[in-house]
Amino acid sequence: MSEKRLHQITIAVMWLSVALSLIQFLYNRSIWLDEAMLSLNIINRSYSELLNPLEYLQVAPIGFLWIEKFFSELIPNSEYGLRIFPLLCFWMSIYLFYKVATILFKNTKITLLALSLFCLNTSLLYYSSEVKQYMVDVLVSLSLYYFLLKNYKKENHRYWLLTLFGILSVCLSNISTIILFTVALFLIVDQIKKQKTNYVNLITLFVTWGMAFSLYYYRFIHHHPNKDGMLTYWGNSFMPLNIFELNFWDFCFFKTKMVFGSLLAFGLFGLLPFLFFFIGLYKLLKDKHRKILLLLMFPTLLQLLLSVCKLYPFDLRLILFQAGFYLLVISIGVIYVMDLNFKKTKQTWVYLLPLIFPVIVCVTLFKNYPAKEEEIKQSIQFISKNIKPGQTIYVYYGAIRAFEYYTKTGKINFKNQIIFGNGYRGCNQKYADEIRNNKQKCWLLFSHIFDNENTYITTSLDSIYKKDLSYKTYGSEAYLYDMTK
Repeated sequence: MSEKRLHQITIAVMWLSVALSLIQFLYNRSIWLDEAMLSLNIINRSYSELLNPLEYLQVAPIGFLWIEKFFSELIPNSEYGLRIFPLLCFWMSIYLFYKVATILFKNTKITLLALSLFCLNTSLLYYSSEVKQYMVDVLVSLSLYYFLLKNYKKENHRYWLLTLFGILSVCLSNISTIILFTVALFLIVDQIKKQKTNYVNLITLFVTWGMAFSLYYYRFIHHHPNKDGMLTYWGNSFMPLNIFELNFWDFCFFKTKMVFGSLLAFGLFGLLPFLFFFIGLYKLLKDKHRKILLLLMFPTLLQLLLSVCKLYPFDLRLILFQAGFYLLVISIGVIYVMDLNFKKTKQTWVYLLPLIFPVIVCVTLFKNYPAKEEEIKQSIQFISKNIKPGQTIYVYYGAIRAFEYYTKTGKINFKNQIIFGNGYRGCNQKYADEIRNNKQKCWLLFSHIFDNENTYITTSLDSIYKKDLSYKTYGSEAYLYDMTK
């Protein structure tokens, strides 16, 4: 296939991804618990109040919060306003990933395969319309790499751009320090290799970044009140230090499975890209592309080290920014095997090898597309259509924040009595007792259900009361019980 045709396919894939992400955005799935907790902070606070620690155990960069606040006011009382910034970040990331891949490899086949896997990746498409900062992480990492690698007429322009965007990235992304440290190491290695060290530019760059991070750290991170809660929440995402203990190898196994199965969206076929990932690493080492290896793999090593020190977890959404790096290495391995086999066998069928991976990713993508999480809006609409005066609504504790969000944005306007349930994990009987105290007809609203607690509650009530209405949708349920007798 000609280079021109490969380039045309590449552009088509980019536009396809834009279309898929736009469909996901316009689908406007329900705000779920994690989004609701952050969204309530954004819409309930002023810009200055967002400088203070967030409620509901939420942590997000101040730059991201301010931009989200701007769009939430630009398109008020709508999930669209809160989700448009992640969508724009994804669109920009597609272009930057293409540019970075092109600069690094100058190989159209590697670029096309890696870009296809990036553009069709379930995780990236999902977070392109999630009220969270993880798509901003992707944009920040690719932007820094692009400013590092692109050609400049004057070398000073590289350092000016990196300085300015490095400061901005500290305010936009919690992973910026990982990428900034990687870029700094790359510049040092590059200068040493060229035997042309520009100490003034390097020192100015590093000192500026260091000052920006220090100021941000002491203002927003140092002695943060949510620290202990976050350490508990992310407990399983910190890498154990002792390699002689079983939990260290458990961590390695499950996180590897997470990367190749979930993050890269290969599902049950994760072993296949895992093998080609190591072939890609071998190819980079064989060709002595040490600087490329540094850019693609050092962020993983650094984040694992931070997780050992319990400074930053290693988990699916927190490593979303690394997805493109893994996909590039896998693509190198696939194209290397394809070219090697073609040279030996001259069989044209080997050109089908790269198609296997996009097909697997597409199958994973369209299993749940547009992606849904907890469709509480549909349950609320069902209640709204059928509720009568005098009936009570019991809101399961996992659904409270989403319920509050839709109340705040005017999507809910019940005049009925609302009972907000408590969390009694491990004491299921208390849920039933709490609901049975109500002596009227009572609606039960569920979402973000923990450990099948809904089943226990409804089974317990079914043995005593009549169930008049029921409704089930993706991740949410609603029931009407007659407790008047």
